[in-house]
Amino acid sequence: MSAKYLAPDVGDRQFLDNNAIARQRFNHKETVNGTSDWIVIPPGPDEFTVSVDPSAGTARVEYTQDTIQEAEAGTATSQPWPDGDVSTYADGVMANSVTAVRCVSTADTNFRVTM
Repeated sequence: MSAKYLAPDVGDRQFLDNNAIARQRFNHKETVNGTSDWIVIPPGPDEFTVSVDPSAGTARVEYTQDTIQEAEAGTATSQPWPDGDVSTYADGVMANSVTAVRCVSTADTNFRVTM
């Protein structure tokens, strides 16, 4: 297992076209069945949003405060988000003091991370 990095939303025209908007948005989405790679959260805003939408079964978001190197190596210790395992759409706001997040699911699940 490896780590991915939360990438800038290249379609964010507001950021590109309006100098009054002070920061780039980030957006990650994927379909997960099992355990996703860690998504490394960049420094910046105080909070970010995660969501899961399982098609069946259950899904949860896990986070780590271990180092980026541990996330990349797949050795980071995970903690489940407060909602635990969910069987329907759920989202939450997380503090940007975590290093990375991932999705764990028992069936195809839409997983999103935005900031």
